[in-house]
Amino acid sequence: MKTEFSRFILGLTAAFALPWLLLIVLPYYQLSTIEPELYSEEDEVDAAASYPPAWTGASSDGESVYASSGCIYCHTQMVRPTYAGVDMWRKGWGGNEEDGLARETRPQDYSGDSYAMLGYMRIGQDLANVGTRHTDRAWYHLKLYNARTQVVDSNMPSYKNLYRKRLIDGQVSDNALKLEGRFAVEEGYEVIPTEKAEALVDYLLSRKMDAKIPGQGVEKEVAAASTDK
Repeated sequence: MKTEFSRFILGLTAAFALPWLLLIVLPYYQLSTIEPELYSEEDEVDAAASYPPAWTGASSDGESVYASSGCIYCHTQMVRPTYAGVDMWRKGWGGNEEDGLARETRPQDYSGDSYAMLGYMRIGQDLANVGTRHTDRAWYHLKLYNARTQVVDSNMPSYKNLYRKRLIDGQVSDNALKLEGRFAVEEGYEVIPTEKAEALVDYLLSRKMDAKIPGQGVEKEVAAASTDK
């Protein structure tokens, strides 16, 4: 009886331990030891640059606000491989097409994040490259305050808790939201972003997983040469 119970415990332990080791510990170790790759002359990128690039403008505060606001429940941050979906054919989803940087997401793209906010549902658009698609801070603030200011039938929840309505002191603040129509506030008042709202917008603006992959310039030259032959 004791032998059977011991086997049961060992089997149960193995059932949980092996997936944990193979799916969490091993990938974490592999990615944490990856060194930044330098670009070659053929890549036509600034010599001081490297891949993966460091996030710019983002903050841990913005990442925390993103997580606590539940954005991950409706948005992903992953451009899927072409065999798994049609992400690359959606304008801006794969990155910056105009500069030839549109591509699928790679594991190294998350190296600057404390947590990879992959998400698993797309009730809203993918945000892996939202910082490329939209560069205006005012656009983000209106979207967060009430998405229906931009899309009449949007089902995105309002995050008014990240904003503050106050009396106008002299002149309207530079960062006051431009609310019109049924969204306008009473005369003499204005709506301004809180620090959390600004941090969240910084985080969203930093979502640009479109950095050029080292060696792509060489690969294109080789492909072109083989085509000529």
